[in-house]
Amino acid sequence: MDRAVEEIAWRPPRACEDYWSEFRHCKSFKNWFHHYYTYGTVPSCQQWKEDYHNCREWEKHRGTEAKEALRRSEKIRVAEQRNFIPVWQLRQEPPRDWHVPLNQEKPQDS
Repeated sequence: MDRAVEEIAWRPPRACEDYWSEFRHCKSFKNWFHHYYTYGTVPSCQQWKEDYHNCREWEKHRGTEAKEALRRSEKIRVAEQRNFIPVWQLRQEPPRDWHVPLNQEKPQDS
């Protein structure tokens, strides 16, 4: 693909309103309370605001600095998400006795 066509065709990974919505959610009292209760610190919301401004800058002026800043930010965000291992181990196939009816008469040991 030609470099000029790629520049024109490139779009931010999210809509600019999504960045603003994430920023507003991050700044909400409910989120601050939850984050403080869970991690012992208040969340840092500055990156969402910077991403919003970079997205708007890209939409208005097609600035390469804004584009690269958005790419870096999303790349870091995806890399952070990969650090979290899933809570449940995913099955490769169903259990052998999946078709057997559940025994409703006996209470389960808990």
